[in-house]
Amino acid sequence: MNCLICDNILDEKEIAHRMTHTCTSCGFFKTKNKTKESNTYKSEFWEKSDYSEFTGTDFTNKKVKDLRLTFESWYSYFRPFLKNKKSILDIGSGTGISCILLENEGFEMTGVDPDPKNAKLINSKLKNGKCINCFFEELKIDERVDVIWITHVFEHLENPDEFLGKCKQWIKPDGIICLIVPDCGNPSMLESSVSNQYHIFHFNKNALKKLFDKHNYEIIKCESFATMKKTDRRFHNVLRKVKVENISSAKKPYYPFELTVNNDGYEIRCVIKYKDTKNQNFS
Repeated sequence: MNCLICDNILDEKEIAHRMTHTCTSCGFFKTKNKTKESNTYKSEFWEKSDYSEFTGTDFTNKKVKDLRLTFESWYSYFRPFLKNKKSILDIGSGTGISCILLENEGFEMTGVDPDPKNAKLINSKLKNGKCINCFFEELKIDERVDVIWITHVFEHLENPDEFLGKCKQWIKPDGIICLIVPDCGNPSMLESSVSNQYHIFHFNKNALKKLFDKHNYEIIKCESFATMKKTDRRFHNVLRKVKVENISSAKKPYYPFELTVNNDGYEIRCVIKYKDTKNQNFS
């Protein structure tokens, strides 16, 4: 088997008691013998998820506090790149948190989710946007969008090449893609990702950069984020509870995560755009 990024012959390596195909050149990993039947988009994924009961809610329940804080951290990071952007295509909407809360921020939202239950619940909360029930491979939209938003979904896709190709059809010439994956440059996150039965691919920053370059995408930002240490998180949680969020936000703008240059990242956040807009056809 060859690497989908650099076409090198892949080695086999056991990680977390699972066999993987690994590329020694770009650092790309793929769980061996993954099939569509194991894809995270199957409806039972959300039925077994701890967040299934919050799908399509307003996300104010205390039980889902961490999920909302995670979204707020993502939004704080991506917000500077969303200036003058109006329409967002949310791929793999899942619980609907990004779709619903981004609409609350004033964006024109189109969600995409293969689970009909998810799509129905999300649509019940969207005021003007819509969540389309389909796989991304089947998606057809009438107009290009300013932003494609895909958070912790890319690692589940069977064919990342096909997805990046489709994005060129969906996005405006000056549009961007906001993408987040687990940081598998961190050995412990690599083990965690491989042990997750729903993850097919496992990326580090080098592998992502080479994959984006292969598809003629320019990287605007590509950075690793670690979870804050418990003591720091507890301290900033107290600051926020006593209504001095401005102090906390100045020190830790991406709470409860923070930028890291060490091999301790939890996730990689990327902003990319397509270079060759002259050949960006919409069909």
